[in-house]
Amino acid sequence: MRHLVLFFLTIVLATRIEAASVDEAISVVRTASPTTAASDELREAWKTLAHAPAIAIPAILRGMNDSNPAVENWIRTAVDQVAQQTLDSGGELPKAGLIELLSDTSAAPRARRTAYELLENIDADKAHELLAGMVDDPSLEMRYDAIAAGIESAKAAEGDDAVAKYRMLLESARNLEQIQTCKKALEEAGEKVDLATHMGFVTAWRVIGIFDNRDKAGFDVAYPPEEEIEFSATYDGKESEATWMEGAVTTDDDLGNVDLNDKIGPEKGAVVYAFAEIDMPGAQAAQVRYASPNGTKLWVNGKEVANNEVYHAGGGVDQYVADVPLLKGKNTLLLKVCQNEQTEAWAQDWSFQLRVCEPLGGGLEFDNLTSQN
Repeated sequence: MRHLVLFFLTIVLATRIEAASVDEAISVVRTASPTTAASDELREAWKTLAHAPAIAIPAILRGMNDSNPAVENWIRTAVDQVAQQTLDSGGELPKAGLIELLSDTSAAPRARRTAYELLENIDADKAHELLAGMVDDPSLEMRYDAIAAGIESAKAAEGDDAVAKYRMLLESARNLEQIQTCKKALEEAGEKVDLATHMGFVTAWRVIGIFDNRDKAGFDVAYPPEEEIEFSATYDGKESEATWMEGAVTTDDDLGNVDLNDKIGPEKGAVVYAFAEIDMPGAQAAQVRYASPNGTKLWVNGKEVANNEVYHAGGGVDQYVADVPLLKGKNTLLLKVCQNEQTEAWAQDWSFQLRVCEPLGGGLEFDNLTSQN
């Protein structure tokens, strides 16, 4: 009996030592940096993790929490090795621990993604069952996969059932291609979708110009609209007076694109300002996301939140993102859009699009007061 007790005490002690060794290795690996070369200590810590027992995989993956991409890469490769060695030797991965980690929305998105892939490898049905409930997941990667699976399910449905599925998926989707897929399916079923409103695009603006941007010198010039918004004012412009266009400039583009060549003319070496007011139902942390092929500055409630002196470098929806606190009631948006003097055909675009959303990209509801001006 004494020998049996000693045997079990030895196992418990060894397990505790092994766990402590893994914990220490995780702490070392978490010091990895994208800009610093790996040290011998870091490599040894990785080896410890790569030879840990499979039961430690969930704990190792949680080492990704609040870390940087370098740490995530070190941990992911170690976990991959542990999993492969375990499966090759006929062992089992810790299914319950993987499910628990995958279900924990506070865990690092890449850790949960890795847990999903490992779970799918050993129990695809369970993995897919859990994925089906992740259409509103805070991890955009998990949400994307859940929406993709939902779209396939909706395609196989018919009538009102299909419409209900697509409507739900449209509300949850954050990927533009998936949003457009849902919109198309709904409209083919006879339902109208106002995509610009759904995504939170501002579609009515007051516009003033033209100010000088020859030799790109106007980008850093604080022209009067940066100091005051007075629709009746007249200022010295590039070659003549600069005044606010009468009434709101609006767009019916699905993605809120405002074509300044169409609204003002194909000006070169020029600056315009676009101003909008939105009324929010409540105060909240939000994002203003915008895109433009031109040099831009953005102010929200009078505070500069973005500055991008970039011309004709491509980009698309949500090219630039600014985290902003929005107030209950009126909020102001001022966008400076600078066109340079390039003459190539691909450099003629002078436009912008801007939307207001929650941090994961869902469009917020607001009243575009500018449309009433």
